[in-house]
Amino acid sequence: MIEDVVNYMRFIIIIAFILWTTSRHEGSHALMAYLEGAEIHEVKLLPGIHKELGFYFGYVKHSGDTTWLTESAPFFSDLILVFITCLILTFSRPVRFYNEILLFGLGSPIVDLIYNYQGGLWRSGTDVSDLLELLPKSLVHASFILAIVLSIVFFLYFRKRIKTTPNNV
Repeated sequence: MIEDVVNYMRFIIIIAFILWTTSRHEGSHALMAYLEGAEIHEVKLLPGIHKELGFYFGYVKHSGDTTWLTESAPFFSDLILVFITCLILTFSRPVRFYNEILLFGLGSPIVDLIYNYQGGLWRSGTDVSDLLELLPKSLVHASFILAIVLSIVFFLYFRKRIKTTPNNV
């Protein structure tokens, strides 16, 4: 019985994690495209299969000219979330919901960065493959590798910190 509840809660957390990560990612595209003057036609935040795209976690359809900023907006939002989460975990030292803040504030950007970076290396039509065409390749690779490594270092630091802090205070 308890094991069933735990498994159910894990399932709920995974679904929430996917929705949170996808909403941030696609919302960032939509916001930046809108700020660059594009018209937003469709925003999909739930995973599915598209006849042209195949499997997707989410997507944004827009018309109008946009720059590399629209393609890279989710990765800037990842870095902003990592920064804010580190500030929260450093200065407020939350006891309640520490693991959830760690998971959604640091884990989500790490997953987003890694998933999109690796996908951009072998698939065309992805955010990263588009950035590799629009910007110097060395800049794109260096930016992603640095962001991924630093995010993982912060995650490991704060994960260890909760385990070594007496009474989680």
